[in-house]
Amino acid sequence: MPRISNELRRFIHSIASIPHLEAMLLLHQSPAQPWDGDAIAKRLYLNQQDATQMLKDLHASGICAALPDKEGYFVYAPATNELTGLIDQLAIFYASNLIEVTNMIHSRANAGRMHLFADAFKFNKDK
Repeated sequence: MPRISNELRRFIHSIASIPHLEAMLLLHQSPAQPWDGDAIAKRLYLNQQDATQMLKDLHASGICAALPDKEGYFVYAPATNELTGLIDQLAIFYASNLIEVTNMIHSRANAGRMHLFADAFKFNKDK
């Protein structure tokens, strides 16, 4: 496996699922586009309810922001510059290391995954 930073490795391990990863990267690819659960569901072949929950999870993790004038719509808006950098690195790394990233996400136990995902960024506040 190619070398990656500890921060990127920790970030990848904090991602709840492959669909969460794909949704995050979809938003990253089109940062100005508003997304709702229906649009994410169609692009990622998910049901609308799961896609809507993923957007809410990404919002809770500081990866996207809710649009105040369009209920249920979100745009890519990482909460910190560090998070922006990690997602940029992840997008590049994932493009050529799909299996490694997938294995890293699957290697984690399922219990408490979203809690870890949301908590992954708390270390930045302590610095």
